[in-house]
Amino acid sequence: MEKVQEQISVLIKVQKLDAEIYRLNKEKAAKPAEKQALQQAFSRLGEALKAKEGQSRSLQLKRKDCEMNLQDKEKDIKKYQVQLLQVKTNKEYMSLQKEIEGLRADSSVLEDDILELMEKADKVKVEIGQERQGLVAKEKEMSQETAKIDREIKQIEEKTSSLEKERGALAANVEQGLLSQYERILKAKDGLALVPVVGESCGGCHRVFPPQVINEVQIQDKIVTCDFCARLLYWPDSQT
Repeated sequence: MEKVQEQISVLIKVQKLDAEIYRLNKEKAAKPAEKQALQQAFSRLGEALKAKEGQSRSLQLKRKDCEMNLQDKEKDIKKYQVQLLQVKTNKEYMSLQKEIEGLRADSSVLEDDILELMEKADKVKVEIGQERQGLVAKEKEMSQETAKIDREIKQIEEKTSSLEKERGALAANVEQGLLSQYERILKAKDGLALVPVVGESCGGCHRVFPPQVINEVQIQDKIVTCDFCARLLYWPDSQT
């Protein structure tokens, strides 16, 4: 009986260390996702900047098209104005005058379009400048945060290594058969292999035990497991 109590007492200490080791490993496993999230946020800003630059180029092309179209209209107006001096009938004169008026109306619309495109281009240019500054700031922030995460990973690894050494020294005092059983459960149950009986229930899965099982755990003359989650059980009062 004393031997079982001693083994459980050591296993409780091992379990505490294992729980911390599992927690640290989970924390470490989450770090790459944190770095990825930083990179994705930076990439989104870069993509937004590229889109804005593409919008600027599109506005420039539209303005160029309008300006070329306006030049063509102005050439046509001059051509018809020359022809006005050469017509011989009123009908021809009125026809050319109507063409000129239509071209001038079109030119007026194009001039308005060009002004609007210039205003939009100026606005986009300012936004591009702001987004470039934001991208530089975000890159600096990402670099700092990534370095911080790398430091945290190193600290976790150092702490885990220290705990594993302490754990190894303790585990050496547990019978090999019991330790193997414990470690199988530990792996299957995500770092929680040994649990106390809480009230009348399993401290792992919360299954309610019949009185016989509770008595067996209290007596501690053998290793008792939960028949539902297979975790090893101990009576907490005996470990105070």
